[in-house]
Amino acid sequence: MLNSNKVILKGVEELDLESLRNWRNNPSLRKYFREHKDITKTDQVNWYKKILSDKNQYNFSIFADNNLIGHCGLYYIDWINRSAEFGIYIGNDNYRNGGYGSDALRTLIKYGFNDLNLNKIWCEVYKNNKALHVYKHIGFKHEGTLRDNYYNEGRYWDSDILSMLKKEYEQK
Repeated sequence: MLNSNKVILKGVEELDLESLRNWRNNPSLRKYFREHKDITKTDQVNWYKKILSDKNQYNFSIFADNNLIGHCGLYYIDWINRSAEFGIYIGNDNYRNGGYGSDALRTLIKYGFNDLNLNKIWCEVYKNNKALHVYKHIGFKHEGTLRDNYYNEGRYWDSDILSMLKKEYEQK
């Protein structure tokens, strides 16, 4: 369990699965995810079983005021190069745009750099994602753009690759 100012990050539990699945299937959120199809209950249970034993990812349920509000994690951890991709979403509408996602992300990257000893944490963000400015505000730097990389809403979108290095994190 990781505590911060506004949120608590806890390991994903079976009780969290249905809410997480419903949020992932919400079209207003799903447009920001790589997975485009609806996630079935079986898909969700299989994902849960996989994350319990996968040493190359750390998944957390995000809680605020004793309510499950979202999910975040570090994925595709490369233990040799000490890098990982992050992902995050706030699924509970009542907790969006209130700084909960920023707080959860700061807590996640602190864990990644300080506890997992990662050197680099990165993400891929579609240009249609409003969170892009939040990631830059937290300190992630633009590494490059993948042009016309994602099709959604009847058009192609670029993807930005952002990252933060441990030395940049330590300077903040």
